[in-house]
Formats: sequence, structure tokens, C-alpha cells
Amino acid sequence: MKKFYFFLLAILLCSISVNAEPYGLLINGTTKLEATAVGEKDFNDREQFLVSCVALNQGDKVQLHDFGSGASWMCAIDPYGEYQKFTKNTDHLICNAAGSYDFYIKLKYEDDMLYIGPGQNCGNVTPPAPDPNAAYYVTGSEELVGAADAWSATAIKMTKNADNTFTHTFSDLAEGVVYRMKITNGTWDKNWGFNAVANAPVGVMGDSDGNVVFKLAAKGNVDVTFNGTNITLKGDFTDEKPIHANSVPSECEDVMLQAFYYDSYRDGAPGDVLINGKQLGNTKWDVLLSQSGEIGTYFDLVWLPPSGKSEGGTGYHQTVYSNQNSDWGKQKDLLEFINRMHAANTKVVADIVINHAGGKSWCEFFPQNFGEYGTFEPDASWIAQSDEVNFNAEAGDCKGQATGPEDGGYNGQDNYGSARDWAHAKPEVQEMMKAYLKWMKNVIGFDGWRYDYAQGFKGHYINMYNSASENYFSVVEFWNGDMNNIKSYLNDVNWNTLAFDFSTKYSAIQGIADGQYQKCMGSGLLGAGLSKYAVTFVDSHDTYFGCQAGRDNNDEIGGCGKSMEDYNKDRVLGANAFILSMPGVPCVFYPHWAKYKDAIGKMVLARKAAGVHSESKVSDEAGNGYYKSTITGHHGSIRLLLGPNSGFESTPQGYKLAYKGGNFAMYYNTTESEVPVLSITPSTIYKTESHTVEMSAVALSGTPTIYYTVDGTDPTTSATKKTYTAAFTITGTVTVKAYAELNGVKTAVQEATYTYQEPQQTPLTVKFMPPATWEKVYLYAWNGANLGAWPGMEWTTQDAEGWLYHVFPGDVREVSIIFTNGAGEQSSDILLDQDACYEWNGMEVLSQNCSLSDIPFSLIVSPEGQKYKTESLTISMTTVGEKSTPTIYYTLDNSDPKTSSTKQTYTVPFTIQGNKTLKAYAVDGNKETEVQTHTYTYQAPQKTALVVKFMPPASWTTVYLYAWDMSTTPLMGEWPGTEWTTKDENDWLYHTFPEEMREVNVIFNNGEGVQTADLYVDEDVCYVWNEDEQKAEIDPECSGSDVENITTESIPMLNTDLPMFNILGQQVSADYQGVVIQNGYKYIR
Repeated sequence: MKKFYFFLLAILLCSISVNAEPYGLLINGTTKLEATAVGEKDFNDREQFLVSCVALNQGDKVQLHDFGSGASWMCAIDPYGEYQKFTKNTDHLICNAAGSYDFYIKLKYEDDMLYIGPGQNCGNVTPPAPDPNAAYYVTGSEELVGAADAWSATAIKMTKNADNTFTHTFSDLAEGVVYRMKITNGTWDKNWGFNAVANAPVGVMGDSDGNVVFKLAAKGNVDVTFNGTNITLKGDFTDEKPIHANSVPSECEDVMLQAFYYDSYRDGAPGDVLINGKQLGNTKWDVLLSQSGEIGTYFDLVWLPPSGKSEGGTGYHQTVYSNQNSDWGKQKDLLEFINRMHAANTKVVADIVINHAGGKSWCEFFPQNFGEYGTFEPDASWIAQSDEVNFNAEAGDCKGQATGPEDGGYNGQDNYGSARDWAHAKPEVQEMMKAYLKWMKNVIGFDGWRYDYAQGFKGHYINMYNSASENYFSVVEFWNGDMNNIKSYLNDVNWNTLAFDFSTKYSAIQGIADGQYQKCMGSGLLGAGLSKYAVTFVDSHDTYFGCQAGRDNNDEIGGCGKSMEDYNKDRVLGANAFILSMPGVPCVFYPHWAKYKDAIGKMVLARKAAGVHSESKVSDEAGNGYYKSTITGHHGSIRLLLGPNSGFESTPQGYKLAYKGGNFAMYYNTTESEVPVLSITPSTIYKTESHTVEMSAVALSGTPTIYYTVDGTDPTTSATKKTYTAAFTITGTVTVKAYAELNGVKTAVQEATYTYQEPQQTPLTVKFMPPATWEKVYLYAWNGANLGAWPGMEWTTQDAEGWLYHVFPGDVREVSIIFTNGAGEQSSDILLDQDACYEWNGMEVLSQNCSLSDIPFSLIVSPEGQKYKTESLTISMTTVGEKSTPTIYYTLDNSDPKTSSTKQTYTVPFTIQGNKTLKAYAVDGNKETEVQTHTYTYQAPQKTALVVKFMPPASWTTVYLYAWDMSTTPLMGEWPGTEWTTKDENDWLYHTFPEEMREVNVIFNNGEGVQTADLYVDEDVCYVWNEDEQKAEIDPECSGSDVENITTESIPMLNTDLPMFNILGQQVSADYQGVVIQNGYKYIR
């Protein structure tokens, strides 16, 4: 409780508008320095108090102090002046660079701020000299000081010199290794890091913990000198920064696309409106793949929805971060989209949901396997104590089990009500999140993060995670319309992220919607001079149709559910013109892009032509019922005119029109020649007979011409170049080179190679090296082969190196497979169409570390023994691992082919009818295989309608039946299918399919992310749910035919030597095809 009351006291002290004096500073808990009133307020109407010429040593502790109450605390720090020379902690600052400083204490209700400037007119005021009897130590990372002394406060004692300096030389340090260090006084009470380094070279920098970080260009020595205040380093350092600096790009010209809206993983989501007579549709990975060329042409950043496995839907209740298969699509399509974006020099931003998570239950969670970055098995001790699991009666046996430390939060929103809150103050949680982000960046391929629900935990954790993953870009959803609150949050993150600028959304964007254009002046982070940290937006998945589908948000431009109405066109496009003209990083919303692609595309190109960036200067602002401004970029400027009284219809002198709406216009100029933007189908491997190549080029002031070659020659000089007019097809392996030209200005030549891969003719072999944590391994297969119901065949066959392997029948040319441990971890869906080896790195990855030529000499029979319902069945046999040309012997009368006089030599596939037992073996020189036995049993097709039954678990409040036919046509509506309520007298859910259906595929699911595997049904069957293994199993005790007393009988095989009749009663010949009748039975031939 003491901690809680102190926190309240600090808030009160930082929020008093009528301020008791005197105020001042407390240095190192002992020295008190009283402030004097400045006598005038700052530009934000704050009262100001000054403590001038404060002499500090590195490591000194600074607090604000109330001389009346004796309380000490620390408030937000102004991100200008000398703030970078200090490290902010909860209730104090630590000085990182000795010197003289002026402290301005600025007080206003709920908006206190401390500004630190260099000491002015301080004369020769200097901090006291260090104690001549002091001892100093160098400490650092394991690579620098060894594992035993890593980060010990007394790792290496420095040598004291006659001039009272201290030195140490590190000898023979390796090239290219990242080293970290600090200097201490023998304890961690005082330490000196990067901010004490004098004249740091490029290869020396600081990290988020204030350490000195360096990397050498060649093996050699590093000399460290310390004079009690400053550190000097000498060595052959690299010419580039040794580590990632931060996740806020400077003068960033990027334009971002939010490539989804709420629930757009499916058609028919709220907001799936008609656009030019066509539905907006879903934004699953395969849909975005089809738009990848266009997206890559216009946008530099693409923000995707949460990509990991979740409880279902949009994905904001993640369950298995390390499984990148979700309602948005398969992992392979996600990876392909990311690859295509990278080919277009576009970076991809992942939606990171780490405030909270779903699980197996209220207190049980799935393991998270990030391969080389670690495997984690979280439990309830990883959940914050304030989580509702500790007091909600619905938690059942889980109630009270969350024991994780509190991680804070903002504005009373630290507890997210509908999922479990991770305890970010727990080291294990921190390590899991670092591993997750490193894996997402280095294995999946994402470039940056959008952090969901950032108000749920303290901002310094974001800084920690960004520093660990070294991502290019970061933006947080800190939903707060007060710019000062966003600013304070950014300070907590050490300015190592951008934030969605809700303050601009609620001022400028709302002003445009209401016709109050003057609200654009000085709005949000832009007006506060913090545009470098602002991501501006018009709408998002949260605001778009936000008052529908059970959500409570009415912030959509033009009114809830109304932004896409034609009468709101100028509101939507005017707001987009604003964010695409102003500094900050603009984020275009997918529905706006889809409907107004031509207009928004022109505005994006105008921004790029002028080189407007996140820190561009805004000048000539004016607004009184309108808004005008000029925004200066790297190589041009934009003139923005909003409102009917802005003079938008007249082109400003020296500018060109980018786009003009009904009451606004955006104009641009540029000092550089306008270069078209060219897009070409990315390089790929294809296995079809031909491949289609598409290209496009766009520009503001005309239509570029595209020239290309397909023979590998340079199209700028080649006599074989062609002019692109439409998509064309290629065959074989082809390299296409192309460029676009407009008014004599050419793009750089782009190149793409399309490699034809001939289908494999030998039996398909797959190998897998599972992680050591998998107790069992299963191989599941479909679409080409069947290894049993989910989770498939337990996989135990290994080669000499310990790789699991499986050889598919010779007639299988492609097959879909999944590796799984049967306990929740699995690979993505893999299409196998050539021999391949896979290792596990939190996901399956192709491996070059195994041999596919060491498969033992084996006989492959296809299909293996089974029941069949066709008139006949074709059997083929082949071998693998042979050194010469083997011979295969077989019998069909159950006799031993090694001794039987009826054995035959296999040459070509053959057909069987009825019940047969095949025995076969192969001989290769002096090697021979074991005799294989395969039994084939003919089962007459069920004559009656198919009936399927299911007994769901009690935890499923709703059950859906999803079904599709053999041509993949849905039979029960789109996913998740039809709600299933029809029950028999024993309370089994049942469904009877149309009588003409002889085979179907079904999935049972609860509509909330829990489902069965794909189930093939060709006869009456009952399934029951296995709660322990989370799968459906056949229940032999239940009869599917009980529903309507359906009975089945054995149907004799058609005998073509006996008379047959068509449905008209006419006798037909033995080769007749269609429906035939024989002895009262109908057959389809």
C-alpha cells in the first residue's frame, strides 16, 4: 500500500494548478536547490520556476522537490534541450554527462513538464573534482570481460595514472563483434555510459540501457581512458553504427497502408460495402497477394492485422504467437506477400498484441516455440495480479491463480477485460516478448511493429522490446486525444516509437468533417513540433463502422457507417489530402484506398515528388473557415488548400495540380525531374506450362511507356526490346528486364527471373528434424495421399542421421502435409511437389543440411491396402534407393511371391476388382526388400443419404457445421458454416446430406477458433470430441443410421457379361457409360 499512496501523492503534486512555493531540486537525496519564479508563463500557459547553473557529475540523482511537504518526485521531461543527457526513472533522473544545467520547472494542471537546458551565464561553475583516492572499474558484456565477470560492478579494475586519469586496454578483440561496456565506482550506485563518452566515433554508440556499444573493423586493441567525468575510447572502429539506433526513422518519407478493416478476414464484414457495383470484399493474404504489385507501387509501409493463431476473427486475442496460420490465411501466403513487398522495396508492419492473450482456459496457455530464439511455456504466474481471472466467478478453478507482478498502465486502462494480461514486469515475459519479436523479424520477415493497446502497460517495455528486436519502424496505439498525454507517453518510451496521432484525428480530421477547417492549424503532435513521432490517419479498423457488430465507437469520419457514402467523398478525400500533405507518417485506410484509388494515388505521388517527410516544415498557415499551408519537402513543396473559401480552384504560381475535389485541392512542385514508378511481377519458381508477367507504371503528369526484354539484354540499349501493352505469358526459364519512361526521364532497369521447375517424376520424399521438445511426431497428409485422420500417422522412421522420412506412393505428384506433435504445435500447410527436408525454427524451414540420396532400398505400393468403392482400382509399384534397375515380383492370390508359381513380374500399373490381397517384393542385385502385404476390400457405395453425427464438448456454446463437396464448393454457407441445432433422441447433433451426395468433407467448429480437422465422409459416421487431444474421433458405439433407421447392404459388383439396362429399360452394351441397372441395382459408369 505504501507504493500505491506514494504514486497518488506524485500524481497530485504533478497536477496542482495553484502551486505552493517553494519548489526546487533535490540532488542525490541530500542537496536542496530552491527555484525562483520566472514571472511569465510558457506558450502552453504553464507557470515557470528556474533553478540555474546546477553543477552535476555523471551518475548524480535529480528529483523535483516540494520544500513545504518534503515530497520528491519526477514528472514528464520536455524532449528538447539537454534531456538526452539524462535517464528518466519512475521518480528521478540520472545525469549521464557532467556539466552545468538550467532546470525549468513548468507547472499546469495535468500538464507539468521539466525542461533542462545548458547552464547560461554560469561563469566557471564546474562540478567538484572526483575523489583522487577513488577506484574505477570497467564492466560489460560476456564478449568483452568474460562470462564470469559479465556486468559485475567490479569486473576489471582500471589503472590509475599520475595525472589522475584511469585506463584499461582490451587486447586482441575480434572483428565484427558487438561489445558493450560501462564504468563504475565499484558499485552500481554510480556508473558512466555512452553519455560520458567524449567525441564518440561512428562505430561507438549507446544502447537503450545507456551502455557504450562498439564494434571493430579489424581485430585489435581498444584503449579506454576515464578522468572521473568523461570516457575516451581509441580503436579501429567500424564506419557504421554497431547496433540499431531506434525505431523512429528520421525525415521519413514513408507512406503507410492499413491493409485491412475490422473482420475483413471474411466477406460480409461490417463495412464490406458496394464500390462501383462490386463488394469491397475481404483482405485475406491471398487477396492482398493479388494486389501486391499495386500496393508495392504506391506504399512504403503496409500494416497487416495480427497474423498469429488466435481465438478467431480479426485476431486481437492471440493464442499461439509462433503459429502464423490464422483466419487471415496460411503462413505460406503470408510469407509470399512479405517477399513480394520486399521485392518492391516496401516494408511490412506486424500488428503486435502483447498486452494480453488468449489460451486453453482462463489460466492455461499454449507453449510458444520461437526456434533458435527460445521455447516458452507460460502459466498463470506470467499473468498480472490485477487481471480479472483473480476475481471473476466465471474463471472457475482458475480464479486467484494469476500471481505475476503489476506492469502499470495508463488512464485506468491497465486491465484488459476480455483476455489475460501479461505481466511485463516479470523477466520471463520480457524474454518471451523479445524472442517473439526477433523471430517475427528474422524468420517471418516483418520490418516493424504496430503495438496494440499500448495503454495497458508501461511504455519503457516498448523501448526494451524495440531495442531487442532492432525493428525499422514502430508505432503504438495509445488511444488518447490529448496531445500532452501522448507526448508524456512517448517520453516514457524514451522516444523510441511513433504514436498514432489521435489528437490530430480529434482536431484536424474532425474539423474537416465538420467544415471547421481552422482546427487543422497547429493540431496534435504536428502542431507541437513532434511530427517525427506522429502517424496520422483518417480512420482505422476501430473507427470504421465502429458502432456496429457489438463495438462501441462513433469516431468514423462523416458518421458511423457513413464514410463510404458518396455524399461524404469530399470529407474523406479532403482528410486524406491533409495527412498526405502534412509532416508525420500518413497511414491510408484500405476502404478509402479501394474506393478512391485514383485520387489518393495522385496525392501519394505528389507527396513523393515533393519529398515531404515526417519532419517537414509547415509554413504560411492560415485558417478562418478554411485552411491553407505550404509544406516543404526534400525536393519540392506542397500547397494545401482546404475549404470552399480557401481559393482551392486557382493553381498557385509555380505549382501543378495533384488532385482537386469539390472543396479542396492539393498542389505540388518539385526541383527534380518526375520519375515514373514501375512495378513488375516478382521473380518466382513456377511449375505450370506457362507463367503470366504483368507490369505497370504510374506518374502524376502523364502515362509512362514501359520497355522490356525477355532475352536477358539491357532494354535501354537492346535491339530486341519490346513495348509493354498488356500482360504476356512465358514458358521455360526467362529473365525479364524492364524500365519505364516519361518525357525522356527513365526509371532504373528492374529485373525479374521466372524459373521453370519440371515436375518430379520419382516418388516424393519428405524429411523432418523435429525439435527436441516434441515427445511424439505425426505426419498428416491430404490432397494427394491419406495417412489417417488428424493428427495423422505417428512418424518414427528415421535415416542414419536421425531425420524422420517418408516416401509417398509413386503416383503422388503433389500432396499437402503438416508436421505436428499432436499437442498443439504444428507446421503450416505445406504443399510438397518435390523432395524436401525441413528443420524447426519456431516454424518449418527448408533445410540444406540433410541428404535425400540415403533413403534405404524400398518398395512403394500405391495405393496401399484399403477399402474402395469404385468399380475397379489401379495399382502401381515403384522403388526408391535403388542403384541399378530393380525387379518387382507380386502375387494377387495371397501366396508368397518368393516361392509361389503364380508370381508375376511388375511392368506397368494394373487394375483389380473385388477383394484382393497383394503380396510383393523388389530385388536389386543382391539386395531385396521385405515382402509387403496389402489387402484391398471392395465396399459398395452407400445407397442411402449420408448421415453425420457429432457430440460436441459442453464448453461449446454454439456449434457450426461447415461442409464442401469434392470440387471445394461450400454446401452449408461460408465459414464457419451453418449453426447446428438438430439433435436425435440421444442428444447427438446430426445432419443428413442430399441423397445424390456420395462423399463430402466436413468441419465441426464453435465459431470461436476451435475446430476439427478436415473430415472426409463417404458413409454414415459419428464423431465425439476428445477434450484432452482437442480433436474429433469416430465413436463406434454410435450409429449414424439411427436417425432415420437407415440400413445398408452389400451391393454385388456389376458384371458386364450379364445383361444391363439404362434408366429407360433399354438393354445397353458392355461399354455403355452412364447409369445402368442390373438385377435391381443402379450403377454409375
